[in-house]
Amino acid sequence: MGMYTEIFVNVDLKPEAPDDVIAVLRAMCGGEDKSPLEGRPTRWACLFCDMSHYTPRTSCAELKYCEIAGAWSLLGKGDIKNYEGEIEEFFDWIMPWVDGFPGEFIGYKRYEASDVPELVLLAND
Repeated sequence: MGMYTEIFVNVDLKPEAPDDVIAVLRAMCGGEDKSPLEGRPTRWACLFCDMSHYTPRTSCAELKYCEIAGAWSLLGKGDIKNYEGEIEEFFDWIMPWVDGFPGEFIGYKRYEASDVPELVLLAND
């Protein structure tokens, strides 16, 4: 039996975020076409799912397009057994497409045995 790590992410994406990035996020957020997840970490398919009883029994997976901004926003929360650093890999993968300023809060990860989360901040370009 392994330990779980909770993830939370809430970001606006840059208008120029490529279609393949949006396709992966769509698949992660419950889209029927899971083929964009091929070649990605296996647990990304359930990254925004409630997988344990050791964190609050909640999850969220919402990818929304704003016509006014001409860009997508992502809200995701879930928990997985982060054996292969899938959560860190996800944040590294999405970081270049997050619309924000360096140092801005974009989410967190919290290991099951930790009392407080580790904040994830937008990196410098």
